[in-house]
Amino acid sequence: MPGTADHSPFTDHLDIDRLRASLRTRAFGRVLRYTPSTTSTNADALLALQQPSATPIPHGSVFLTDRQTAGRGRRGRTWHSPPQGNIYTSVVLLPAPGVTRVGPWLSWIPLFAALATTDALAAATGLPIAVKWPNDLLIDTKKIGGILCEQTTRPDKTIAIVIGIGLNINAPLDGFPEELQAATTTLAAEGGRPVDRVTLLAELFLRLEQRLDRLLTDGPTGMIDEFTQRCSTLGKTVRVSLEQGRIVEGLAESIGPDGCLRLRVISDNAQPPTSSLLEVRSAEVVHLRG
Repeated sequence: MPGTADHSPFTDHLDIDRLRASLRTRAFGRVLRYTPSTTSTNADALLALQQPSATPIPHGSVFLTDRQTAGRGRRGRTWHSPPQGNIYTSVVLLPAPGVTRVGPWLSWIPLFAALATTDALAAATGLPIAVKWPNDLLIDTKKIGGILCEQTTRPDKTIAIVIGIGLNINAPLDGFPEELQAATTTLAAEGGRPVDRVTLLAELFLRLEQRLDRLLTDGPTGMIDEFTQRCSTLGKTVRVSLEQGRIVEGLAESIGPDGCLRLRVISDNAQPPTSSLLEVRSAEVVHLRG
């Protein structure tokens, strides 16, 4: 059962020196750019990566803020970012020198990021965190966080990936828009006490680095089983909105080798209903009741 949280305004500021001292990573967070407020940490990271510079942005660089004025979500949506108390951060991934085939792991970046984030949240709080495919984070049916991965090309023509992570930590629930409050929660609301964001961030960067190492060394095989266990979408009847207005409903059956959602089709507005298996790689997914 969720605890009763103190919903008075939470005014802590991130102690960046303590965060740097708490890091246990090789690369993630070792270069850290913090600003109290910005439009979007993903936008900041992408802009920095695209600028010619004598000192390019290194792998594992982190962009961090207390407040986003134009936070970005998946499929062009905005991400509501109340000031202070939450986590808004972006991490830069760069292929290792000499690596030319990044395709096999690109499609798994949103899913491994979701697994790493649930690892960190569970370690910090003990709360049960589930993943709605591909990378929304839930407690029961309420959203506690989301991940947005974006790709860009650097001046040297190599690619870079930015993993943006937004987590509802200590901000009061009444600070969210009324239309979001029923479907949104925070770690403080669920656990009944504020969460130390510095400790959580240090754990998050470590788990992200460890997951990436595993993905590059072993591939996604082991992660498929782990993601399957944590994915609240599997076993549910869902509605997916695809390109050009195509709407498909079906049973979410499994996760494919490339991280796709395999859907047993029940209805399809673009063609006669069939029992075929549809592989969904990018779509808006809605869990249907019943």
